[in-house]
Amino acid sequence: MNTPTTLAATFLVITASAQPTPRFHWPLDGTNGTVAQEVIAGQNGALQGGPIWAPGQGHHGGACRFDGVDDRILLPPCDMTTGTGEFSLSLWVRPDFVTGMDRTLLAKTVGTSAQDHIWSMTFVGASALRFRLRTGPTTTELTTAPSSVFTGAWYHIVGSYDGAMMRIYLNGALMAETAAAGALGFHPQAPASMAATSTGSAPFSGWIDDVRLYDQGLSQSEVIAILLEQLTTDVQRTPSPTLSEGRLLLPDHQWSNGRLLDGMGRTVRTMSAADLTRPIDLHDMAPGLYLVCLQGTAQHTTWPIMVR
Repeated sequence: MNTPTTLAATFLVITASAQPTPRFHWPLDGTNGTVAQEVIAGQNGALQGGPIWAPGQGHHGGACRFDGVDDRILLPPCDMTTGTGEFSLSLWVRPDFVTGMDRTLLAKTVGTSAQDHIWSMTFVGASALRFRLRTGPTTTELTTAPSSVFTGAWYHIVGSYDGAMMRIYLNGALMAETAAAGALGFHPQAPASMAATSTGSAPFSGWIDDVRLYDQGLSQSEVIAILLEQLTTDVQRTPSPTLSEGRLLLPDHQWSNGRLLDGMGRTVRTMSAADLTRPIDLHDMAPGLYLVCLQGTAQHTTWPIMVR
């Protein structure tokens, strides 16, 4: 006899107050010139090697395009010398291609060895992510399993350290974590950098958008708040759907179509207007984070949902 399965699903409530303020923020919405404006503390970056501004081609707004050869943005030291010693980095990336070579996204290093990384986020082994962080005298390394990263698609990447755990999030999904302890290291003479190390090694090929550094560890709800912040610029919140016995009941509206995205941003289900007039059965969904994305008459909206 088959035993019925029990499904637990909850909505993640994301509010504006869930988002902490970054210490440094580079929107990368430039249109010309060789300066990457930092909009909070004036810690502007310098474009080196010839990266190209790409107005209107970012995940939201513009972005900066890197050739994977010698392009990078050199930043000030960006040390976190006040606060609790916690740290997070957040950025959107769109890779041109994935290879087995290291491709640096963000870094602050004082040399070429692993122990010389004060903090960094790098594509390694084609589609895995590696987060390095120095706390005290040692640098801890956290690497995800290879993931489904495709060329030409935007991904939101976060590395978070809350004083006890290092975590990597990809599109809001927790990909890896490990224990770490101690305050974040710093080096006032070592510059930070985007799209390569400060010396130009391990260059990244593709687009980077909306780079942020925090002096605290971001929780998953805070990561999702950043992820959802600009999925669209005109999201209207309709009355929330409800969950009943593993089925999603949508608010009354003339929905034209919908998609269910997994934590990697992949479409796992498409829904027609007719489908959206009936409860959506979630019993076949694997545990994890999903986004319910609905399009209606002059309206579209997104809800994060966690299936357990």
